[in-house]
Amino acid sequence: MTLADQVRQAGVVGAGGAGFPTHVKLAARADTLVANGAECEPLLVTDQWVTIAHAEAVIEALRLAADAVGARRRVLAVKRHYHPVIDRVRPLLKDGPEVELFLLDDFYPAGDEHVLVHEVTGRVVPEGGIPPEVGVVVQNVATLLNIRRAVDGHPVITRPITVAGEVVRPGVYEAPVGTSVAEVIAAAGGALRPDVAVIEGGPMMGWLLPSLDHPVTKTTSGYLVLPSDNPAVLSRKVSMATQMRRATAVCCQCRTCTDLCPRALLGHRIRPHLAMRAALAGWAVPPDVLAMGYLCSQCGVCEVYACTMGLSPRAILGEYRGRVGAAKTPNPYRNRPEAAEEAQAWARAPKPRVTMRLNLAEYVLPHDGAIVPVPDPWEVCLLLKQHVGAPAVARVRKGDAVVRGQMVADIPEGALGARLHASIDGVVSFVDDRSIRIARAP
Repeated sequence: MTLADQVRQAGVVGAGGAGFPTHVKLAARADTLVANGAECEPLLVTDQWVTIAHAEAVIEALRLAADAVGARRRVLAVKRHYHPVIDRVRPLLKDGPEVELFLLDDFYPAGDEHVLVHEVTGRVVPEGGIPPEVGVVVQNVATLLNIRRAVDGHPVITRPITVAGEVVRPGVYEAPVGTSVAEVIAAAGGALRPDVAVIEGGPMMGWLLPSLDHPVTKTTSGYLVLPSDNPAVLSRKVSMATQMRRATAVCCQCRTCTDLCPRALLGHRIRPHLAMRAALAGWAVPPDVLAMGYLCSQCGVCEVYACTMGLSPRAILGEYRGRVGAAKTPNPYRNRPEAAEEAQAWARAPKPRVTMRLNLAEYVLPHDGAIVPVPDPWEVCLLLKQHVGAPAVARVRKGDAVVRGQMVADIPEGALGARLHASIDGVVSFVDDRSIRIARAP
């Protein structure tokens, strides 16, 4: 059985956020494999703590994944100030096939795949493209841990998560997939104040949770429990109509959003200032500007770091992407830049400054710590779509007894997707086309 087959059976998906099925990545061919340990979102430390706690497994999986895709260059990329991570992994790089330690500067978004590929290799991923198009496969370090576990026959049934902000015991907690947000926060001692909001993911690209009943998924990287008046919370409560009115009334066309856009700096033809100018046209936005939504990574540099007027080109470009996506308009931007812009080397958003802009400096966690397991909840809710591609198809019915690690949903025939496994022992209490609920056995 190939590594890709083992990973497919285990339901491994990209743990860095997007959730792309990992078995598909391992079927690619590349000359370079990069393990992404940059973790550039403020407050998140999951990847750092995971790499320290499971260093041998991560490095072994890096080598296995590199062999699977034919990569002769193997790279572990981390920030140069992640000293506990560096000290933990450096001795392991000498035993076995060579693994190169690549040290990144502390800027945001160093962990973006396109940016990371350019930092490590000097190559520019094409507009609307993916790293394998330039001979590179990128795997998040938490994904690599799951790959190593898959080799031993263990499916993805838990997820390490940073819990930070206004909680009693901030840190990294490993919860069964499907556990509610409320139970994870309770494991961290609960919130320190009543007026909080919770962001899933990082403060730059994460999303505001409407309810604490939402379940942990394979791609959940963090829960940020923040005061309801924190800038990262308030920005997510602004309606699109208000964003459009602000763009038309306030934008001065300074173009700083474009000058600092990480994708524009790589030579992609995204121009956030033109997206803001086009807001004046309402629904009559030029097609080429609408299509720039396809090029936006939604990193938030334009909103949090670049714009001095408090506007959100990111939100406008997200709206444009929604329009072209709904209209099924193909992406016209497919250029292959030969090199990044000269300014790419210095026009960067320092992570500490981004953290301060979001008023989050008091919540920064150390680079190392003990990962705490979350006890099995009384019930888990397994979403059938936790990944890029088609939702998994349930293979169990209400009333079925299941055991931890049992496959409960499979990939639809001929589709891109990932399997799903029971994260606790119990009985299936509910099944529909969106989720499977499992009640813990008494």
